[in-house]
Amino acid sequence: MASFNRVILMGNLTRDPDVRAVGNSGMKVARLGIALNERRRDRNGQIVETPVFVDVDAWDRLAELCGQFLSKGRSILVEGRLQMDTWEREGVRHQKLKVRAATIKFLPQGDRLNGGAQRQNYVEAQMNASYDNDPDDIPF
Repeated sequence: MASFNRVILMGNLTRDPDVRAVGNSGMKVARLGIALNERRRDRNGQIVETPVFVDVDAWDRLAELCGQFLSKGRSILVEGRLQMDTWEREGVRHQKLKVRAATIKFLPQGDRLNGGAQRQNYVEAQMNASYDNDPDDIPF
């Protein structure tokens, strides 16, 4: 059976990145939380926004860049894949679905999105450069 696992999300950080070294290798992981709004119409035709909270893990150099440049409230665009974490605590098995980031684009803040030259004022952190990363491809 064929499958495809790719996620693209844009939202705001709900907390500062938590960057830690993992194991004896010194490899870094940054744990991020992002919030995005799901929009839909209710029975009366009114638009209702419901917040959706997603956990994201970034690894290696990408984790270091997240710790250096990101803070709570910052807008980001994440590209990656879904990953299921499983653990056991006090005999109870737990599972959590999260995103393992391949690319994180640190988006400009506020009205800096409008304006050609200022649009270049973002930092792009990338772990996998196997596809075109043109800043003009940001979907907004």
